[in-house]
Amino acid sequence: MPIERIEVYLNDASEPVQVLKDPPFKVKIDTRSLPDGEHTLRIVTYHKGGGREVQEKHFKVKNLPGVMLQGLEDGKEVSGDLEMTVRIGDPNIKPPRERFPGLAAAAVTVLLLLGIWGFFALTAVPDTIVEEVSKNAAAGGAGHGEGTAGAGEGATGGAVSAELIKQGEGVYQANCAGCHQANGAGLPGAFPPLANNPNLSDAKYVTEVVIKGLQGKTIEVGGQTYTGAMPGFAQLSDEEVAAVATYVMNSWGNSFGPATVEDAKAHR
Repeated sequence: MPIERIEVYLNDASEPVQVLKDPPFKVKIDTRSLPDGEHTLRIVTYHKGGGREVQEKHFKVKNLPGVMLQGLEDGKEVSGDLEMTVRIGDPNIKPPRERFPGLAAAAVTVLLLLGIWGFFALTAVPDTIVEEVSKNAAAGGAGHGEGTAGAGEGATGGAVSAELIKQGEGVYQANCAGCHQANGAGLPGAFPPLANNPNLSDAKYVTEVVIKGLQGKTIEVGGQTYTGAMPGFAQLSDEEVAAVATYVMNSWGNSFGPATVEDAKAHR
């Protein structure tokens, strides 16, 4: 369903800190302007056809670890001149330069290389490795080249038509990009990404979701859980459903083969 606008609120604020009306819907917050501690991000999505969805995400800000004094212990007696070092977590304060930068790393690297050289020079391991590699190469020669998909084929083994991909891209841009973005990245906390999404490996599942939508189901992508509803697009023809399903199944890092008109018809 097309989006009218997305309002982004922080904590209990009555006014949004950001209002998004055009894709891509990117939310950007400088946490350095927030005090350390617990905060709530509330995303309210208004659809052009009416209705709204609310997503809340809780997060904790910790930019500054505090002030540390080096050179003065609590309760210690002192006399004469007192010199201390004050360290804070300000990213704009650069740490003091090393007197001999990189010396320790260089020494460790040299010792490591000497150890590796000694291991291979003084043991029979290299000869054993060469012998094992030769055996494996001879045993695997007969099957060389097996398991490689032909050009234009997805992970399921079916040929993917360039014309079908192009048609599906048009359907996607007109109906899906508003939520899932033109690059398939989705919107964190609101709309799941389609890029590199293993849930799209089943053509029957993808065509069913396109036609019927998702209601009351939880899905997980990239370690993040999404519970928002997705409207169905039953008004699309079976050819359009197959095309857009094939497009998302074989774009942005996905390679799951084609969806067919028969897959779409099965869910009418």
